[in-house]
Amino acid sequence: MRRFIEYIKTCQLNGAYFASPLYRPYKKVWLRDQAFITTSLMKHGVRVINEIYWLKALLELEQIKVTQLLSLSRNDPQFLNQDLHPRARYTSDFKILNAPWSERQYDGIALAYGTILSFEIQSGEHVLKEGTKDLYDRYLMTVFDTPCADLWEMHDDYIHVETLGSIYYALNLRLKGLNRGTRESLEINSFLENLRREIYGFEKDGVVLKSKKSFNTEPVGLDASVIILFTLFGVIKDLDLLNSTLLELYYYLSPDGLGLRRFIMGDEKDVYFGGGVWYILNYWAAEGFAKIGNKRKARALLEYRYRFPLPEQINDDTLIFSSEGKEVWIERSRTENAGIPGPANPLLWSISEFARVFPDVAI
Repeated sequence: MRRFIEYIKTCQLNGAYFASPLYRPYKKVWLRDQAFITTSLMKHGVRVINEIYWLKALLELEQIKVTQLLSLSRNDPQFLNQDLHPRARYTSDFKILNAPWSERQYDGIALAYGTILSFEIQSGEHVLKEGTKDLYDRYLMTVFDTPCADLWEMHDDYIHVETLGSIYYALNLRLKGLNRGTRESLEINSFLENLRREIYGFEKDGVVLKSKKSFNTEPVGLDASVIILFTLFGVIKDLDLLNSTLLELYYYLSPDGLGLRRFIMGDEKDVYFGGGVWYILNYWAAEGFAKIGNKRKARALLEYRYRFPLPEQINDDTLIFSSEGKEVWIERSRTENAGIPGPANPLLWSISEFARVFPDVAI
């Protein structure tokens, strides 16, 4: 584990972490990944001042944009213009990147904000000014029920339960830092109670599903990222629901009973690099199985990474949906990565999530 942590720390630049330090298309700082990595390091008692202050600087730089956005009516045709929202990814020196992926991803902002709040609670240090916190409180409580891109930079015409969970996670940490009975605490507490009800509304037939067009429509799609609602985000407490959701995910998304693919949504299968297994989902599943008391399965999922010493996103042809899709993505990545074919390896969010989950699963 010390080697895991040491490796992660060697990948820091100005307090920031590229999604993958060796794969050109991913040499960008995803806010979500930065938050996961920093949270994992905090759990292991690692000094994360640089990481936290990188997130602080980013949120402060985006304050003007958020203030202007919140001055618009929600009915304004520009309200969902992704150029007006904080972006999903940046350079290490805060420049905005023009990428082919959707950029309006509320979970990145929520997790960045929540990570700073978690640091403040643990350290007793005040990092963000109250005015900045109030601004991001209002932002998250304003946009939560509007469509945005999901965890995978896709489906930006839907509301996604993982996104809602990340907002719950951040604002629940904010609530812990407020004095009881204040106007701010009462407002956030009321919002969280409503948000939890909406998140439970993504359950159908004993399974938490991926997305909705609006809160008044039926949920659709299976997505392994929903596991984190039960674990890190701490929003769904029902262990029977966790168990039944895990069973459904493994029935439809696992080619071998251990590895997990990302999603199936209606007739749409995940085709990224042929629809392979993602190790980060194994670690989230390991945490889920540990939570319901199945430590044997949880440990097997942590060990899975070493059974298949191949890059994440792909594994071998027995673990992907489409060999043809795999070939297409490998050629595409070759042109994007200076002639070196992908997929991305390593992915720092997977390494850091392994480190975060390991103590709760392996001990």
